[in-house]
Amino acid sequence: MITALRKSGEVYNPHTSVRYINNDPSEGESKKKLPLLYENRENCCGCSACYAVCPVKAIEMLPDEEGFLYPVVDAKKCVRCYKCIDVCAFKTDQKAKGFLK
Repeated sequence: MITALRKSGEVYNPHTSVRYINNDPSEGESKKKLPLLYENRENCCGCSACYAVCPVKAIEMLPDEEGFLYPVVDAKKCVRCYKCIDVCAFKTDQKAKGFLK
């Protein structure tokens, strides 16, 4: 995966947590938005449920500088089915507690 980031010209900086690769902003106008799995690293527990449920394998789990895994969505593979959002138990729990919108 990191090799794919290098080939695409994007720099993998684990401190800022890459959320998407192969993301062409001009394509966003004609397609549904990419799923936002987390806004901050604190909003992701790294359980990999989103990775496991993705029907097209558009999500990979990459480590940050401390070794914690976070999901990265390949925009070219993503079909925007949002199954990853629906399966996220952490996001559901945080919404129920009023911490997320």
